[in-house]
Amino acid sequence: MPMSEVISSVNQVENPTKVAILMAAKAAITEHGYKAVSFRDLAAAVGIKSASVHYHYPTKNDLALALIQHYRGELELTLELPKRKKNPAQKALNKFLDGVRERLNADKAMSLDVVLASDSHLLNEECVDELNEIMKLQLDYLATLVSYMSKEWLTSEDTYNYAHQILASVQGAMLLTRVSGDIAAFDRAIAPWRDLAGRF
Repeated sequence: MPMSEVISSVNQVENPTKVAILMAAKAAITEHGYKAVSFRDLAAAVGIKSASVHYHYPTKNDLALALIQHYRGELELTLELPKRKKNPAQKALNKFLDGVRERLNADKAMSLDVVLASDSHLLNEECVDELNEIMKLQLDYLATLVSYMSKEWLTSEDTYNYAHQILASVQGAMLLTRVSGDIAAFDRAIAPWRDLAGRF
């Protein structure tokens, strides 16, 4: 689905019950995983009947797809490209890292895309495709920042190699922090990327 359609669909989620269900689902999935979440639990969290959840989202995959698309739309709005210079690009990367850190520290939970990726075998093809689009969105953004830092003397393949390393570090750091309960584990894991511009 094109991003314009995703953002449009996100903006159309105006029904307060649908929004409440999505937010309850996001909180439950990031804390307990996709498999552990039931419509009955979501209904109890929102204060409605289970049938009402099914009315808005007939199947669990329908709910997952709506949630993934909502998350993707929100993410798209946060990934702003800076000026095509080294220092602004490093600041943008640090802002990206800070955003993950703040959410992790506040909610004590990993990002929705990371949790769902680990449960991708339970999702249908459309949901998995949307998750891949989220990964691609982040990789494209990070690779662009790296190209700005390196003054574009790196090849496209090189910038994407860095992007994969950064994203893998961030996602691994989330797991370390989730297990240890120590946000310092996240800081140590992503520390090398705080001054990536200095390597070029």
